[in-house]
Amino acid sequence: MIARLALLALLLSGCAIFPLSEADCRPASWQQRGYDDGYFGHPPQDMRLVPECARFGIPVAAGEYLEGWRAGHDEWERLIGSIGID
Repeated sequence: MIARLALLALLLSGCAIFPLSEADCRPASWQQRGYDDGYFGHPPQDMRLVPECARFGIPVAAGEYLEGWRAGHDEWERLIGSIGID
């Protein structure tokens, strides 16, 4: 049981272990970045992107990102539902 909790804590801390680079903060399109995150089943990353990209002086278009994430996540849910995984 303790080993499982330790593994879970390690997995959840992955974002803190690997900070974003400046290149991660310069996507061609924030909407596409959001779509990609949503399409691959990732939770929204806007709360992580804003402070991480601020370190490089790069503003995050959170509205565009979330618009893309919603579209990608909708597609992900449709695909997951079509193969019977709930």
